Amino acid sequence: MPRSKTPPRVTHATAARHEALWLRLTALHAQIAAVAARRPQAPVSAGTISVAEALLRDAQVFLGLGDSLPMAAPDHGGLLTQLGRALAGLDAREAGNAEWRGELNAFVWKVVGDPALPVQRLRPKLSAATAPHADPDYAAYKARMLDLRAKLAKRIEQFHNR
Repeated sequence: MPRSKTPPRVTHATAARHEALWLRLTALHAQIAAVAARRPQAPVSAGTISVAEALLRDAQVFLGLGDSLPMAAPDHGGLLTQLGRALAGLDAREAGNAEWRGELNAFVWKVVGDPALPVQRLRPKLSAATAPHADPDYAAYKARMLDLRAKLAKRIEQFHNR
């Protein structure tokens, strides 16, 4: 029986790694689900098994499952169950290590001592002090961009009138 390990604490690197793993697992899960819906007993190709085992191994770090190497199921139905279990564990870890920030209007990772790190896979639409409108230099930037656009329009007009 594998011994339980404590999952790593949340840092910017582990949060990015978690989100990248979640995306890769979701893609493989969708691919396997399409076949498993029609033929759950169909064998999985060797290449897909090796990819699945690598992803399941990476997921073990976040799930605290120990050091044993995972064996991917040889059929689509079993592999779909394994990938679903890993995705559920990643979602549970995210739920335990992320919180809602009303001032940002987004879920953020609980990164100790660092600025708020939004959960990127949820595609946050930030609406707080980190938005460009809250920057005191934004008005000057916007005025400069309007001036550049006007100059560009004038140059284009000069080019067409020559």
